[in-house]
Amino acid sequence: MTIENPKYVQVNGQNTGIVVTIDGQYSSVPLDPGNRHYEEILEWVETEGNTIESADVPPDPTYQENRVKEYPQIGDQLDALYHAGVFPAAMTASIKAIKDKYPKE
Repeated sequence: MTIENPKYVQVNGQNTGIVVTIDGQYSSVPLDPGNRHYEEILEWVETEGNTIESADVPPDPTYQENRVKEYPQIGDQLDALYHAGVFPAAMTASIKAIKDKYPKE
């Protein structure tokens, strides 16, 4: 078995598998001792002194991604604006008509 370019894959900061070319075929191999390809990769590392490349470190989240995680849901934002009376009169009337048509139960 020819093993080339093995590299760990991470999910939520944990190694979960290895992407590798085995006999010319690109594969994704789980870190499962019962998986024959995983066993072959471990043997390739232990007996031949090879290494598995570390997983890519994900980039730091952008300010937009950080904000999205912490902002209130858009519906909650819009409802707060409606109740604060900051929408134009036509929009307020449209929203009120829908709220009246479907009151809270």
